[in-house]
Amino acid sequence: MKRIHPKFKIRWLAIVLVLISGLIVVTFTHFDAPMYKQTVARVVNVHNYGRTSQSDEFQNHDYQENQTLTLKVLNGQYKGKTITANNQFSGSGATDMKYHPGQQIFIHVANKNLKRSSILINGFKRDTAVVFLIWLTVMLLLVILKFSGSMALLSIVINAILFFLAVSIDVGTSFNPFILFAILSVIFTIVTAVLIFGASKETVVTISSTILGTAVAILIAFIVLSVTHERGMNFEMMDYVTQQRLPIYFVGCMIGSLGAIMDLSADITSSLFAVYEEDHSLSFFKLLKNGQNIGRSIMGPLINVLFLIFVAGTFPMMVLFLRNGNSWGYSFSMIMSLGIIQSLISAIGITLTVPITSLIASALCEMKVVK
Repeated sequence: MKRIHPKFKIRWLAIVLVLISGLIVVTFTHFDAPMYKQTVARVVNVHNYGRTSQSDEFQNHDYQENQTLTLKVLNGQYKGKTITANNQFSGSGATDMKYHPGQQIFIHVANKNLKRSSILINGFKRDTAVVFLIWLTVMLLLVILKFSGSMALLSIVINAILFFLAVSIDVGTSFNPFILFAILSVIFTIVTAVLIFGASKETVVTISSTILGTAVAILIAFIVLSVTHERGMNFEMMDYVTQQRLPIYFVGCMIGSLGAIMDLSADITSSLFAVYEEDHSLSFFKLLKNGQNIGRSIMGPLINVLFLIFVAGTFPMMVLFLRNGNSWGYSFSMIMSLGIIQSLISAIGITLTVPITSLIASALCEMKVVK
């Protein structure tokens, strides 16, 4: 895919400025406790004691241990005071945390006498780590991809804003969520393609084939689930969903597959246009065959990537179910069935995008639209 020819370049001076400003912001977040309304404290000293081993009927072994934390309050009415608090953690760390000296944590003071029993620990203060990761991502994109990286960042920011606006509309109104996020998916596709690939014929083909491939895949899935009356689909495992689960499930399938489908479409389009520019005598059917061959070599890895992302997301819960005496069949149906179907829907979209993109791109070449 041809990239935008920038009117300006990301120079090393700009990268150095981002580097310096990032270091300043990361350092600032380490000392920004006075800006929080919630009480922040730094762990000064830790005393661990009373470890007890535990096991259950399924031979799962764990342990629990107590901590006495010496804390220095960094903000609020108790700023500067040194207090102590109790904490209990387990080896697995499933629902608790082990704290170390130097960490900053949020606490709740239930009583003004600051007794140990009145101090409730609410968790880590993570803003420094989050800001550092964001800054590191920006730096890598600018250093490695330069202008293209800046356009990718801009598309992420715009899409994130659009997503939060759509969620706000969904939560605050009775608008159909599937229609709302279908419109959002189209906007996502257009914004990302135009910013990253520029205004070109390749971009038009990429946008068209991405939308068509995704739409047809969702339509096929809807027909199949309607015919089978959604048998075997445990939508009750979609936690905390207060709306109709099926539209929300399709929204997840739709948005989750957009990136892979767009990547596939862009690769096929750019390759076919490049081949045609080298040899204008190629016929429609020859170009179509080349596009399908290119798609076949790319679609396999893309489908595997989506599947492995899903597996990585469900792996901890799957292990938890199996370690607690549940069978493979029950664990799969409860934890992995929805994700597997979502992966299959995405795979259908990726597969359909190959002929759709090849047809559109080959037709444009045959009509001499591509010079």
